[in-house]
Amino acid sequence: MGMNTNFDLIIFDCDGTLVDTEPLYAGITCDLLHENGLTQYTPESCFAEFHGTAWSHIRKTLEDRHQTKLCDDIIERYIHVSRERMKLSLQTIQDAMDVVTDVHGTHDICVGSNGERYNVLQSLSITGLDKYFPEEKVFTKIQVERPKPHPDLFLYAATQMGHAPERTLVIEDSISGVKAGAAAGMHVIGFTGSAPDPEAAEQKLRDAGAHTIMQQLIHIPDYLK
Repeated sequence: MGMNTNFDLIIFDCDGTLVDTEPLYAGITCDLLHENGLTQYTPESCFAEFHGTAWSHIRKTLEDRHQTKLCDDIIERYIHVSRERMKLSLQTIQDAMDVVTDVHGTHDICVGSNGERYNVLQSLSITGLDKYFPEEKVFTKIQVERPKPHPDLFLYAATQMGHAPERTLVIEDSISGVKAGAAAGMHVIGFTGSAPDPEAAEQKLRDAGAHTIMQQLIHIPDYLK
C-alpha cells in the first residue's frame, strides 16, 4: 500500500528541526549540571541523552540517578541563560526558511515543541520564522498534560489547527518527538541533518517509528508533491 502523502497540516518540531538550538541547549544544560556538582557531564553527553527531552524530565532523571537535589530554580536559570545566549548565536537549520516559505502556501503549518515556551517563541523570533509561526501556531508542552514522547502535544496541535491526525505530517529530529508523532497516528519524517552522527540518528529514528528519513529539509516540498 502506498504511503499517504496528501497532508493538510505539517507540524514542525522547533529545536534541531527549524532552529539550530540543540548545541546551545546542550552546552547550557552541561554548565548548569556542573554548577550543581554533576561535573561528569559534557555538552556531548547532555546532547546524546537529553536531546528533545523536557527539562522537568531531565531534572527528575538526574535527581533519581544521583540521589541528589538540583537547585530549586534550575529550570528558571536554564530559561534565563538560554535567553541571553540565544541573542548571541542562533541560526536556522539549513534550508528551513526556504522550505517553510515554500510549503506555507499549500499547507497549514505549525510548531509542536517540548521546549520552554519563552525560548521557543524567542528562537522563532530571532531567526525570523515567527513570520510563518505566529504565537497561536506555536504549541508547546505547557499546553498539554504530558510532553513528548506522549502524543498529547501533537494531537492538541492538530485539533487546534482543525485537522485530523491521519492528514498530518510531523517533522522531527528527536527520538521522543518521533515516538510522539507515531503514537498520535501521524506520518513522521525523521530529520537527521542536525545530528552529530546522521547514520546513527537514522537508525534510532527508524526504530522510534519514523516512516521516512531525510538528512536535508530541502527534500520536503518534493515529498509533498
